[in-house]
Amino acid sequence: MRLIKGGSSLDSKLNKLVQQHEHVAFAVAWASSGSDTFSAISSDRKKIYKAVIGTHFYQTHPDVLDEFVGFKKCHFVFQPQGVFHPKVYLFWSKSSWDLLIGSANLTNGAFTKNAELLLHVSNKDADETLLAQAKKIITDYWEQGEIVTAHEARRYRDLWKAQQRSLSRISGKYSDTSNSKAPIHTEIMSMPWSLFFENVQADPHHGFEQRCKLLDLIRKEFFSHQSFSDMELGVRQTIAGLPNNWNEHWGWFGSMSGAGYYHQAINDNNVHISNALKAIPLEGAVTSENYHSYIDEFVQAFPNGRDGVSTASRLLALKRPDQFVCLDSKNKSQLCKDFGIKQSGMDYSRYWDDIICRIMDSACWNSPMPSNKSERRVWLGRAAMLDAIFYKP
Repeated sequence: MRLIKGGSSLDSKLNKLVQQHEHVAFAVAWASSGSDTFSAISSDRKKIYKAVIGTHFYQTHPDVLDEFVGFKKCHFVFQPQGVFHPKVYLFWSKSSWDLLIGSANLTNGAFTKNAELLLHVSNKDADETLLAQAKKIITDYWEQGEIVTAHEARRYRDLWKAQQRSLSRISGKYSDTSNSKAPIHTEIMSMPWSLFFENVQADPHHGFEQRCKLLDLIRKEFFSHQSFSDMELGVRQTIAGLPNNWNEHWGWFGSMSGAGYYHQAINDNNVHISNALKAIPLEGAVTSENYHSYIDEFVQAFPNGRDGVSTASRLLALKRPDQFVCLDSKNKSQLCKDFGIKQSGMDYSRYWDDIICRIMDSACWNSPMPSNKSERRVWLGRAAMLDAIFYKP
């Protein structure tokens, strides 16, 4: 009897047991292909006595379902009572048997980077009563599942694809390029609404009331015009963060006075900028599809380049201050530091994945709309108001 940790040594051990014994049975919550153990089981499936694989939370890879389509000895559990969560591996021949029970699923993670621990018991440690009990338990699990059909495997793959981004965010992973802090270690993501409101009010660089008034004013302009191009020049310049005589606080939430060609595009009422903003709804959820439609149109206003996250996010933050923050040179350093992400290489994809998705997963962002009027004004601009917290002149 001994303890076995996860990683490549576990993969090697299980693979060896598959080859050593005449029969294999297992029940796991999740599985993925690509490991030596999975390849050994799949290629020598005549040894399988009973196999049971759960699919809860879409953690089982769809390739596993494809591999066992129509195979009667492998059942999948699609709708358990509670969560189907066992991890038991049983191997036996005429004169010996091995049983492993612990935390490791039949996944690449368990055989590489996960911290796993299993207890390995064999016929040298116990009599065949334990062997019979393990077979019975796996058979009971097996009867909870069902054979997967090709149609079900296709459906599962489609559902699995749809859930991957959400699952990554739940696990704290937002983009492939990010080696970030855990959400609990960031100030903003774990900040309750009451503290967020206090911090916004304490803005030492701009007037709290004037910030709210500016957002109120711009919100009315968007609701009273069919499009950005219908607005007068001073309004467009204020929304764009450019100098003008229409509003003295045009530079708050991100001054774009140094963006040369951007000036021209706004002054010339470039149709692509107006069309881009139409992709962002005035109310309700803003989806990834909405955002990427906006970007696809926005960049067309800059045929020779010179566009960027700062100017694109400035327009977004003024149209939907509840969803977007203008990421510019005055707040980027502190905001990225809090999230634990790199400032360099901040492109349009990373702005959504690393900045906006984190904001939308924050405690303060997900708080219900307050009844207090002053708090409600901030809540309606709670993403853009991050500038009040992270602004450093």
